[in-house]
Amino acid sequence: MSVTPNNIVAYGCINMPEADSVQIGGAVDFTKRVAFYDISPTGTVDVVSSSASDTATKMQVQGRDSTGAIQTPAAVTLNGTTPVTSSQSFERLLCAILTGGNSATGSTFPLNNPGGTAATGDVAVYAHTPVISAHTMQAGSANTSGATPPIAKLQSGDGASVASGQIIRINSGTGANQLRQIIATTGYGTDVVAVNRDWTTVPDATSVYSILQGMLFEISPNPVTAITRCFSTAAADVPSGSNRYFFEKVFVVNNNTATALTGAQVEIASETPTLPSGALLDIGLTTALNDTNSCNPRQQASSFLPTGISSFTTQPAFINVPSPGNLPSGAAPNAAGAQGVWMRLTLPAGTTAYKGSADLRVQGTTT
Repeated sequence: MSVTPNNIVAYGCINMPEADSVQIGGAVDFTKRVAFYDISPTGTVDVVSSSASDTATKMQVQGRDSTGAIQTPAAVTLNGTTPVTSSQSFERLLCAILTGGNSATGSTFPLNNPGGTAATGDVAVYAHTPVISAHTMQAGSANTSGATPPIAKLQSGDGASVASGQIIRINSGTGANQLRQIIATTGYGTDVVAVNRDWTTVPDATSVYSILQGMLFEISPNPVTAITRCFSTAAADVPSGSNRYFFEKVFVVNNNTATALTGAQVEIASETPTLPSGALLDIGLTTALNDTNSCNPRQQASSFLPTGISSFTTQPAFINVPSPGNLPSGAAPNAAGAQGVWMRLTLPAGTTAYKGSADLRVQGTTT
């Protein structure tokens, strides 16, 4: 069984408070995912589940408004498969917490468990204004087969209008209410996109869908209850001040239950748009799988190396996973094979505000 792109997943760690003066890092936390994408245009957001049963599940969202100020409105209660629209307008999402979720152990910043009943379906929070609204799929969507991940065949011409990280919601027709995230837009045919996991019901030419920008809380292979945008609160010193260096930790995992990804390499392929002049994003891989080391506090000197890594490499540049160089197979979520990735953000004094996304990539050999 080949390792397919949907098998490779980036997870968060135990402590992700997005604050400079406290501990960050630690062991992998499979209830946390990380966000590397934006919403546009500025506006309200919708929250919805793939399950009609999720009427007592709560979500709290934190983001920046059009002035750049951080807003943390009260948690909202889901209404099953009927979207609930927020009253707060956001320019970007920073963090979101579902019932049972926490951003950091023992922390109330930025968000903590909002209460309510645990979700039974996938849950999404996304911009109220869709990228694509009420288009109809073509025949050709499918679940994982051989080396091909689960795919969706969009309406003719839509493949050129979507991007990795965006959410597909089946509004009606076959497979109604399903939520999936696009993980690749090329390599599988015209207007065909790869999605994050197999369809419960494979869409067909009756499936009406929308494409949306936001965050997807997957229910499988285990419930995700917190999503954080890395470096969302990092800020440069005043123009006459000093460079600042911020550290974050994520994990990449191979959730294929039978096949290892050999000769594995990790990189941040690009930042969109390009980082401000002088700003750098470096990564360093932990020398052992399932590393549990932390960094306290998040902001450190330029020479700082978190325990468990040997160096940082400026991106983009593939870094070999340390010996034996594999992301091993294992029961998903794969607690036996989490590869730690430390990120270091360099912000020169006076660096201007930046809204962007990063493309974290993993490659290797599969059989």
